[in-house]
Amino acid sequence: YNEYKSYLRLMMKIGVQYSYWIVIILVSYCSSFKTPKLMGSLIKEHTVPNYKYDTIYMEQDLDHFTFQKNPQQYKQRLLINKDHWSTGGPIFFYTGNEGDIELFAENTGFMFDIAPKFNACIVFAEHRYYGKSLPFGNQSFSSWEKTQYLDVNQVLADYANNILMLKSEYPEGRDVPVIAFGGSYGGMLAAWLRMKYPSLVQGSIAASAPVWMFPGMNVTRCSGPYEIITRVFNDISSSCKDKVKQSWGDINQLGGSTKGRAQLQDLFKTCKPFNSSGDVMMLSMWLESMYFDMAMVNYPYPTSFLAPLPAWPVREFCARADKLSDTLEGIAAASQVYSNYTGTSKCLDLDSDPAGGLGMQAWTFQACLEIILPICSKAKFDMFPEQGWDLKSYVAACEKQWSSKAKPYWLKHSFGGVDGFNFFDASQILFSDGYLDPWSAGGVEQIDEPVCRFDCPKVFIKDGAHHLDLRGANENDPASVMEARDVEVAAISRWISQHRDYKLEL
Repeated sequence: YNEYKSYLRLMMKIGVQYSYWIVIILVSYCSSFKTPKLMGSLIKEHTVPNYKYDTIYMEQDLDHFTFQKNPQQYKQRLLINKDHWSTGGPIFFYTGNEGDIELFAENTGFMFDIAPKFNACIVFAEHRYYGKSLPFGNQSFSSWEKTQYLDVNQVLADYANNILMLKSEYPEGRDVPVIAFGGSYGGMLAAWLRMKYPSLVQGSIAASAPVWMFPGMNVTRCSGPYEIITRVFNDISSSCKDKVKQSWGDINQLGGSTKGRAQLQDLFKTCKPFNSSGDVMMLSMWLESMYFDMAMVNYPYPTSFLAPLPAWPVREFCARADKLSDTLEGIAAASQVYSNYTGTSKCLDLDSDPAGGLGMQAWTFQACLEIILPICSKAKFDMFPEQGWDLKSYVAACEKQWSSKAKPYWLKHSFGGVDGFNFFDASQILFSDGYLDPWSAGGVEQIDEPVCRFDCPKVFIKDGAHHLDLRGANENDPASVMEARDVEVAAISRWISQHRDYKLEL
């Protein structure tokens, strides 16, 4: 089990940082290891506070890279808002990532905020195999034959077809510029879409996209995310950080006896008793995931993106932890900030999934075979238990699980350049990263050299957590994120003007 703990840890933390539910899937796995056409009219209108969109479905080829005469197709979901669109206005295109697309639409208010300024159409495209865009319905993950079409190049081809459809189906869309937006894995896709299809996308806003974190890139240490989390907690309270660091040993010690395990259940108010040291390990892993989550969504106002949380959740956690002198009492009390901030939960369910809109099965497939992001922890430098990273073991486990071949270097070779951290021929991509975000460890801020051939601004947000700049404007936004959005708006304006000037020349 310990041999693949890093595998479990990685699965929990990639992308928008899933909840602990993913561990249940992977624990079972580890045990076994050891032994372009628009579909009809509008489907519905959906409204959330300040955000409104219509839902349509588009037929997509399941395999874009075949010359089969009648290829198999599936229905992809898109969310569209045309309230401010007028002839000549751009298309703002969100490259959907690992989850239900409505979750991302409801947490990407920046696009809605600036659409009136640009007379823009807003489109959120759902990623294949997530949400309601399941090629084989609930059988989409039943066999390799059905899941094999889940890869980055197929996804980017879906998005290219979406853009072609928008330009052909809507009179307002003819010859208009397209700006791609995305956060986290979606930010990677936004950047890669511009690289892969520059004639269709005039520029991209890639927020919190760890594009230089893949095997072989050698830009960042695998321990980088955990070191950032540790720094975020330490900046709030060094004693809080020390409590977290000490808690692992205390948990393991209590987990070694029946009496100690009963004490842990009482402290953390778990729904199920700890009957073994393996159950206690689940608690430790849940806590690791919680710390990652809180650092990543350490926003300056209350949110419910991953779980209902207060403003600056790390600060609130540390305030509660520091009130109690006993290490585990403090950690247990403070963990209520994440697990039960609303006060409605009777017990801590380690099997539950607060981020229920995120796609677990699809992401384990992707993170196993293609989107492999090395993560480790080094107790000397961070507040987490020592855990290494071994690519060979990781790949072997994944290939056995999925009866397939992993390609750990494929994305580096496809998009990262020969040396792994220079997009030689790319242009007009803005990369933003936050100082508080663990995933900034794999962001473009890690080196000083130019990112691409031209016009690829790098924006570093001092008070920013995971793609805070893509969220809607809030009265509690720090100055650094407002300044970042100003830079992004200026870049969008520049790219749109260049597109229009080029059209005039023609």
